[in-house]
Amino acid sequence: MIQPSLTNFADFIEQPKPVIPKSQYEIQQSINWSLNIIVLLIVIIGFVFLYFRFKYKAQHEEETKQKLQEFDNYLNEHYINDMLK
Repeated sequence: MIQPSLTNFADFIEQPKPVIPKSQYEIQQSINWSLNIIVLLIVIIGFVFLYFRFKYKAQHEEETKQKLQEFDNYLNEHYINDMLK
């Protein structure tokens, strides 16, 4: 006949792992990596912005000249109509 034995269930519970605090140097290294990545992304976004600005510069200049010409024509017609009245 098999007799049951008492079991200590505390043996089956996982003990928490000890928390090893980070040194000031490790914290600073972590912050430096984050800042470097952020600055790199800002620089890349800046270069992309400058590239598209340069790429479409002539197109924007033509649109501006056309709008100014249309505005000048509108003003001239308006002044001529006022003079005729």
